[in-house]
Amino acid sequence: MPGFLLGLLALGHCMAFADRSLPAVAAPLLKASLGLSDTQLGLLDGPAFVALYVVGMLASWPMARSRHRLYLAAGCIGSWVAGMLLFAVGTEIGVLVAGRALMGLGQAAYIPLALGLIVEQAAPLQRGRTMAVFTAASVVGRGAALLAGGALLAMLVRWAPAMAHTHWRLLFLLMTGPNLVLMLLLLTYREPPQWAPAAPPKHFAGILATVRERPGLVAAYLCVAAASVLVTQTLGAWAPSVLQREHGLSPGTAAFTFGAALLVASPLGHFLAGTLVDRRSPRLTPLAIAAGALALVVPLMRLLPEASSAFAACGLLALASLAGGTAAVAALAGLPQMLSGAARDAGLRLFLAFVTVVGAGLGPLMAGVVSDQLGAGGSGLSEALFDVCAAAGAVGIAAAAVASRSWRRAVAGVTG
Repeated sequence: MPGFLLGLLALGHCMAFADRSLPAVAAPLLKASLGLSDTQLGLLDGPAFVALYVVGMLASWPMARSRHRLYLAAGCIGSWVAGMLLFAVGTEIGVLVAGRALMGLGQAAYIPLALGLIVEQAAPLQRGRTMAVFTAASVVGRGAALLAGGALLAMLVRWAPAMAHTHWRLLFLLMTGPNLVLMLLLLTYREPPQWAPAAPPKHFAGILATVRERPGLVAAYLCVAAASVLVTQTLGAWAPSVLQREHGLSPGTAAFTFGAALLVASPLGHFLAGTLVDRRSPRLTPLAIAAGALALVVPLMRLLPEASSAFAACGLLALASLAGGTAAVAALAGLPQMLSGAARDAGLRLFLAFVTVVGAGLGPLMAGVVSDQLGAGGSGLSEALFDVCAAAGAVGIAAAAVASRSWRRAVAGVTG
């Protein structure tokens, strides 16, 4: 597919994750300004965002066959920009939840629309790497949000110290600007007519048949993917707060520091996963890659509460994010190998809906609940992250072992 279009679609994914990551950047300020607990912060980062995610994912399915997919993608971006504006003016938790839900709705429609087009146009032997470009944009977006958000907060502290209680609101308002530029680029890009399939989508029946035929494989595969996403989303939501609370960094410096580390580490994990999946090794399957990466997360997170400096803590968090991202991308890139071409769009939508609701919806909230139970002092937040990530890693590794043989048979049936 044209590199420029791939770049535009990946940029949209980048901006989506940058915008959904802003509560992690502003968490200390939200906590101080509105008196929110860790559980409420986890609610905003997770369940509030995914409240309408499945609705958007499934209701937007007809868009995948539209002759105006890029116009629709621009409209999806406009939806989550509206959610950002609502969040920026919110003064109580209910308004903030509504803003996050609107953001989730727009992103739920955009991501499978863009990813489906990439899968449709990519050459089969390059699909893993092409998908990795798209998925790597998500961690670039998260890192960029932390970098840009941290820098903006530092500047606002210097320029307007008397308005400290509004700095997080200004952050959300300023971050809407790049989205408007991207919307314009998508609206002016001319999509070739032959890329718009004329037939309406009718392939959920094929997905249901796959579930009925191999329910154990489907359940285990989804557990591997959801566990991987849960790890990455939990770390992304709480890493700046660990550096701020446990190592004394300012909110802006904490966000900037972790963002810089994330921009280096996480894309490496995504491209590593895409390259390994494209090798189609009979031993190094996507499930084996995911299980190996999740196995690395547990010891890294066990060391986090004992980290003696912000530098050491940031390094551990970045490496754990790299491993979690490797596992998540391996699971995503392995999915098209299990499904026939006709069923891939529907399969990707159901897959993304499930792993987002479970991984992104539960992970940050679970860590916030555990942190509140352990208390705010000491290394309570780090301990909470270890508890949640270690449990997710154990589930993902066990599920990968259960699904391994069935996955090979499923792939052989598709390619045979």
